[in-house]
Order: sequence, then C-alpha cells, then structure tokens
Amino acid sequence: MKAQYVLAAAALGVALAVLAAAGRGDDPKAVPAPEFAGVTAWVNTPPLKLADQKGKVVILHFWTNGCINCVNNYPHYRAWQDKYKEAKDVRMVGVHTPEFAAEKDVDRIKTRMAKNKLTFPVAVDNDGKTWRAWGNRYWPCVYLIDKAGNVRQRWEGELGDAGVKKLTAMIDELRDEKGK
Repeated sequence: MKAQYVLAAAALGVALAVLAAAGRGDDPKAVPAPEFAGVTAWVNTPPLKLADQKGKVVILHFWTNGCINCVNNYPHYRAWQDKYKEAKDVRMVGVHTPEFAAEKDVDRIKTRMAKNKLTFPVAVDNDGKTWRAWGNRYWPCVYLIDKAGNVRQRWEGELGDAGVKKLTAMIDELRDEKGK
C-alpha cells in the first residue's frame, strides 16, 4: 500500500510540473487533487476529505503562521471567507505546514487564526505529508480545485492585488461551470 502512495505522489509531481511549465499554474490540463495525508489535527472543523467536496470549488492554500508572506495573504483570505461565507458551492481550506518547530503548536495556530479573524477549516500538516502529496514547494501557495476535484490553478507566493483579482475571477468561473 505504501508503494501506491509513492506512485501517486510521483504521478502528481509530474502533473504539477506540467502545470508549473504553464507559468503560475494556468490550466492546460487539470489533474486530480490529492487527498489530505497524515493530518495531525483539524482546526475549525471535524476532519475533511477532498473527495467529499465534489460539487464545490475548493480554495486550498498552504501556509504557516510564522511566515511573513503568509501573513500578508491574510487580508485576502478574510475577503474570500467573507465573500463566499454563504456560498454552498465554495469551500476554503488551509493546510498549515510548519517550517519551524514552534509553528507545530496547535494552540499557537488557533491563537494566530483567532487574532487574525481566520475562520476557515485548517488541516494541521505537522509531518508535511499533505505538503509532499501535493508536491508543494512554497509558503504561501494557493490551489483552486474545480467541482470535479481537479486542480485548475496554482498561485505561489503572496497574492497581491493582481493575484487576488485573478484567482477571485477564476473561483467565480469555476462556480459557473456546468456539468461538473
């Protein structure tokens, strides 16, 4: 069974390399989103599975609470959580993968989230298993997953005005897609 995970991770790595070749992740060919792996805790939600999010656009972002670039994205995350608060077809999920040992403390994560009014569900990825399953390379990094469960967009680094405009437009486009 472990070999299946290795093969799946390798296939995803190749697929994400294809997305990377397309710039910041524009979708020449969508790839299935990997499932959460080895989550050590959940914040603001019972455990989630991406497989259970079919029919929803998922805004999935990797972050850590000690990263200034991640902190600079907080206003954009708050704007999305507010904009899509009532939307039944959008789910925002953070994956908190620590860079340093102090960032592994779940109480610290909860405190920082509360202080910054971040209310979305968070998978605590203290062992980096979800990070590796996704082939992720940077904090912060935002992925958009369509209603069929395919990764359709990736944005590495701070969003800034250009990034948030582009991804918000893409979220709305994905919401409007029919037959997914």
